[in-house]
Amino acid sequence: MLTVSNAMSNRPGRWNEGFYESLENPEKLNDFEAFLNAMGIECKLILKKLPDGQRELYFEHERFVPFYENASSGTLALVDLYRRLISRVQDAAFIYLDEFDAFYHYEMSEHVIRYFKSRYPRCQMILTTHNANLMTNRLMRPDCMFILSGRGTLTALCAATKRELREGHNLEKMYISGEFEAYE
Repeated sequence: MLTVSNAMSNRPGRWNEGFYESLENPEKLNDFEAFLNAMGIECKLILKKLPDGQRELYFEHERFVPFYENASSGTLALVDLYRRLISRVQDAAFIYLDEFDAFYHYEMSEHVIRYFKSRYPRCQMILTTHNANLMTNRLMRPDCMFILSGRGTLTALCAATKRELREGHNLEKMYISGEFEAYE
């Protein structure tokens, strides 16, 4: 079992050596770049080998811009997710990420979910979050969303209300207005 923490590794270090080495493969660099672009970070990346033998990652613009010194904390959290999980797991059967979106803008969280659903279509995923914006029929069905109560009980969203939830319901608004309060 592969364990992935959501600790943000925003400082270049020893772990970069292996990651950078893997990015020397043009397919891997293209995959990483495609991942960032799928997350809404439009970029072109260049990996350079420096005269001292070390490698450095850059954004390609009119001049090369050092990646780690200029990437946002959210982008660095995505790099960590990619490095620790996506680059290492091709055919996952089960993925669990606790507070997967802790460093992301709320829209980025949607991009990550959509990416996982397309990259791992046959995988069972459990992603925990405090982001009520993700409570939407656009991303998943209400019977696939759960509320974890303070008592430790887990209740499917569709079982946490007397209403029959329909596609047109605004689940986030219902949650904020207290519709599921009895199950928190």
